[in-house]
Amino acid sequence: MLESNELKLVLDTLGKRRAWLQKTIEDPKLAEDVKRPHIEMLKVMDSALQKLARLTPKAPSVSVSSQLKRTQITASNARILVAEDNSEACELVVGILTDAGFRLLDTAEDGIAAFDKIKSAAEPYDVILCDWDMPELSGIDIHSKAKASNTLRGAHFVMVTANSEASSIRKAIQQGINDYIVKPINAEVLVNKINVALNIETAPAQAQG
Repeated sequence: MLESNELKLVLDTLGKRRAWLQKTIEDPKLAEDVKRPHIEMLKVMDSALQKLARLTPKAPSVSVSSQLKRTQITASNARILVAEDNSEACELVVGILTDAGFRLLDTAEDGIAAFDKIKSAAEPYDVILCDWDMPELSGIDIHSKAKASNTLRGAHFVMVTANSEASSIRKAIQQGINDYIVKPINAEVLVNKINVALNIETAPAQAQG
């Protein structure tokens, strides 16, 4: 019997492979005779994912269908937590993300509220945007507690900070923080970092005539 962490790795690997196959099949330039074996492989992967999900000791709180959906993350279904104690800064970030097409946004006003939401979320967050300096628990503390309690569940953790010193950034990265954004927040940088984290392709900018 595979250990739970091994099962998770297999599920993640199969899920990513499935997403690639799905994208390949949807390519209108692909000939039908080339597409056919890809479709058969997709069916095999779906069956394997369903069987593996049933073997997971901590049965996923999400259904198998949700597990498959999570291999195709888009702006409209990505789950994002914005942890920021400054209400104006929080509104700014939420506004930027909403304008960029992100819809499943959640917020937390302090460190304890952020950790509680991460821990109790029915479905795991895809991205956690967390301010470094917050009341109750700092961003570093939140990440440490979530990591220790195994409640990050694959979330991409992005630290938001006004501190641009290399030593602070190094500390965050050494702890396992995935990325960081230095305040004041630039809308384009924020959206690009999230798109990269979620592997969401963006349309190339139109050339100015």
